[in-house]
Amino acid sequence: MTSPIPEYLTVPVIVGIVLTLIGRWLLLRDTIIDRLINRAIAASLVGMLLRESWFEHALTWALPGDDDIVVNLARQLSFGAILLIVSNLYGIAKLWDGADPDRAFQRQRIYDLVVATATVIILIAGTPARRANLLVDQLLGWPAVVLWIAFCLPVGITAVLVGRICIREMLTGDITRQERAVFVVILCTAVALGFDVSTIVIETIGCVLTDRPVLDPEMHRKAWSFATSTFFAVSVSAVPLISTLTVRLGRDRTGCYLRRLRPLWTDLTAAVPEVVLDSTASRGQPDPAIRLHRMTMEIRDSLLHLRRYVTIDGADYQDPQVYTRRIAEAMVAKAAGRPPVDNTAKPKHRAHPGVRDLNAELHELLALAHAWPQVRGLITTHGHRRDTSLAR
Repeated sequence: MTSPIPEYLTVPVIVGIVLTLIGRWLLLRDTIIDRLINRAIAASLVGMLLRESWFEHALTWALPGDDDIVVNLARQLSFGAILLIVSNLYGIAKLWDGADPDRAFQRQRIYDLVVATATVIILIAGTPARRANLLVDQLLGWPAVVLWIAFCLPVGITAVLVGRICIREMLTGDITRQERAVFVVILCTAVALGFDVSTIVIETIGCVLTDRPVLDPEMHRKAWSFATSTFFAVSVSAVPLISTLTVRLGRDRTGCYLRRLRPLWTDLTAAVPEVVLDSTASRGQPDPAIRLHRMTMEIRDSLLHLRRYVTIDGADYQDPQVYTRRIAEAMVAKAAGRPPVDNTAKPKHRAHPGVRDLNAELHELLALAHAWPQVRGLITTHGHRRDTSLAR
């Protein structure tokens, strides 16, 4: 069926699907579930395109044969695309249900074979409607009953599986309130989907037996249901993509911390290169959280080392402006080759080094990093500054 939804709504959705699919194939394709999700998104894109009039007209120009036959063939092939979405969702549900992940794609080939078989049945049963240049629900008859059974049965089976898993997970009692809320939403969606496909089959059989038309012969409700479901499903699948992009671009919270600490870290590790941790074992770009942990450790060790070159009172630790100035003076003293001073008196309060709460320590370092640019002019740089690529 050609989509009754206006192009100013469907085209942005299609563009969003394309961008999401490209992004996920580039960044989220390592796990089995990610790959199944990507397959489902690709199938949804095909399904959306096959329902668009402009795409159907392009097919009539590119393919041989009568235009009406090509258009109606595209309409019916869209059912196969929807079933391909369902087969990937079924594969995800089976993994969720505890199936062996090592055999996931072996099972998926079987599910796809079922989809191919159902699509062939749909095309055979839809032949009378194609020849009459009508939608399936406009022509009706027993071929329409066969078509809807072939389409609705896999959808109903998937809905039952997902619903059963949700009920099982909610009855375990080992889930949080947020997880329970998610399961409730998924369960309601599965119930609604199962009810919808059951209604389609029952209504079609009833109309054929009583020789009356269906309530929606133009199939507008089905088109809106598919487009709406596709929009929300792709939107949900785009959330981890956006999160991954945010991390890759350093725009997440950890990335912001790294950028704010980098000037302080660069100067301190240049002054005390011996505190830099060995990085020969790491390849590529490590996880941002690991980089942040390493950076804080190296800053902390540098500060502990530099404290030997100046006398710092307990009150100095409380003021980032004063403390950073003392550290800058220590860096200058170390670079000039001066010996460490005698710091036998231990300060009562140590605001930065020795803090046990890692979160508190991080925020103290961020306060120092904020004050650091004002004292960088005190530093006399000697020698070659260490490569800072590891912090990027």
